[in-house]
Amino acid sequence: MKKIILLMAALAAMSFAINPVFAASPAGFTSAEIKVNAQVGVSCREIQKGSFPSPLLIDTQTAAEQTFPNSADELVRCTSGTVFTVKVSSTNGTALDETCTSGGVGDMALQSSSWPSDVISYTFTCGGDTDGNGRFTGAGYNTNKALGIGIKIAAADAQTAVAHNDYSDTVTLTITY
Repeated sequence: MKKIILLMAALAAMSFAINPVFAASPAGFTSAEIKVNAQVGVSCREIQKGSFPSPLLIDTQTAAEQTFPNSADELVRCTSGTVFTVKVSSTNGTALDETCTSGGVGDMALQSSSWPSDVISYTFTCGGDTDGNGRFTGAGYNTNKALGIGIKIAAADAQTAVAHNDYSDTVTLTITY
């Protein structure tokens, strides 16, 4: 009998050792979850207007295409990852909302204000496009995207130009995102 009591006492002692001990929780404590949602808006803005030397000096005696780099590139800043395109229109040419690429937009025209029938055809280019198809990608708040604007005049168009000092065109750039 003594052995049975000792065995029961040993089993009881082991059951206390096996059971986990729980700490008391503080009175009045609870937890809560709050869900937070956010949305990042897409935006683009012009940082710097592009410009060209004024006037462009067109050489009528050259056999080569003439290129005119910008004097200040068109700079745009967009939300990071935003893909945007640039559409080009010419006041004096027939280009209307054409996608500007590194290959350029033709159908642009410099027109003499004193002799409106005298025009010089040219190509407006956007050499900064991301993929050659007129798509640009924004890089965020502190990073401007240069459009790489430029003008090309074919040799044949320069060679047939009539001498005037009042050729001009107004180019409209529309940024779509």
